[in-house]
Amino acid sequence: MTTKQLETDASPAAAIGTAALAIVTAAVSLTIGPTDDYARIFPPRWLTFIAAALLVAALLAERSAAPPRRRRGGGVLGWAAAVFFFGASGGVILDGFRAFFRATGIPAGDFATVDWPGALARAASLLAALATVLWTSRLRARKERTPEGTRPATSTFMRTALAWSAVAFTVPYPLLKLVWWAQDASGRAAADRAGFPVMELLAFGAALLLVLLLTSSLPLPLPAWLLITGGWISSMALLSMGFLMVFGLLAQATGVAAGSVSFTSGGATLMVSCVYATWLLLGLVTLVATLVFVDDRRSRRAQLVERADAIRAGEPHAERTAAE
Repeated sequence: MTTKQLETDASPAAAIGTAALAIVTAAVSLTIGPTDDYARIFPPRWLTFIAAALLVAALLAERSAAPPRRRRGGGVLGWAAAVFFFGASGGVILDGFRAFFRATGIPAGDFATVDWPGALARAASLLAALATVLWTSRLRARKERTPEGTRPATSTFMRTALAWSAVAFTVPYPLLKLVWWAQDASGRAAADRAGFPVMELLAFGAALLLVLLLTSSLPLPLPAWLLITGGWISSMALLSMGFLMVFGLLAQATGVAAGSVSFTSGGATLMVSCVYATWLLLGLVTLVATLVFVDDRRSRRAQLVERADAIRAGEPHAERTAAE
């Protein structure tokens, strides 16, 4: 089996394996039930089963349909599966913070308790979401390859659009926290004032810088592996939190899950929705920027290999192209 075949087969295998892990952990967590009240407001665990069913349908569509429809149908179902896996993972970031306080012993009150069965299930769903995104993006890459075997370079317009979108989606939440801090500083007693949003500014500033580096056409000051790792971690965290809002509010609005959002207050619901929507959209931008960066690196490597092979074959045109 060739290296290319191994790469093609590894991606669906990883998606299937992580989906199976997500199903098992979700079934266990449903059997046990939430072990802490905070987990009751999260999206229902059975979203994992919907996501897994969509993934199976995507794999079957990719294997059995005619080539043009295969990529289209498998891709649509694959992205839908990823969305439901992200929904099922909603709350895993909060689980991580709670586990941190539990492990370090830093006083945090009830925030140091963890719903371990649910936390493991949500973590498995996020891992399955990552594997599903990787497999689905591989379908997209195969569809867009040129006859020479590489994807065309990302356009300047696409890079610029991603960079400005990151700016647009990075500003609202830290700005809101700054406004709240300024209002508290001028109208409340010192003991009741909200702290200066240092962490929010640092986190969203780092996310913006990451997207700008991923979409830059200039030589980068950081190693590529570090940017790619940061892109995957940031996009997974932001998408999980963003889809927590989407599926969480839907579950609360329909009565599937008990929640703390009062739907009699349209202003509060709109505020929560807008805040988490920026997280979701910033996660999408970061994910696309990461995929674009990875695809462009693969394309450049393939072009260099092709030129080197042509030079070794003695093609003068390839020598001139490599020199340029």
